[in-house]
Amino acid sequence: MGPAAVTTAGVTVIPMDVQVLFTHHHREAMANAAERGFWMPLPLRHAQLRGVAYLTAISRGQSQIQQLVEVAGFEPWRDASGAELWLPFLGQRLELPRPIRLGHRRLLQGWLPQHPQQCQLVPLDALLVAKRLSDCVAQSCCQDGETASWR
Repeated sequence: MGPAAVTTAGVTVIPMDVQVLFTHHHREAMANAAERGFWMPLPLRHAQLRGVAYLTAISRGQSQIQQLVEVAGFEPWRDASGAELWLPFLGQRLELPRPIRLGHRRLLQGWLPQHPQQCQLVPLDALLVAKRLSDCVAQSCCQDGETASWR
């Protein structure tokens, strides 16, 4: 995991390599996962784990992102087929300073996760300054469109 944001003299500095892991699940999944302390195993590459400090789940019909959950770390996990997955351990849920609208669905089509095993990475600093998630994706701030292994 990358370094966390640091607040000094009332100014919060977010390191450039802090990432938000986007995935898909039902509306209550983040609350339930934060209570349990872990998310579900995800098909990430080891190199993608570096810098992931937050997770958010998009559900069908959702039009904005309001919360993130801290990612405290990852543990390797093998599924029944022997494929290596990564189990995210979670910290507290955090309200965003302002909700971030998803924006133009056409721009998000094919990028936005549609199933729980799908995920994308977005730099936190880019997400926080974007008016809409679709602006961030359209500007290729999202790791050059790098996608985790989708099942």
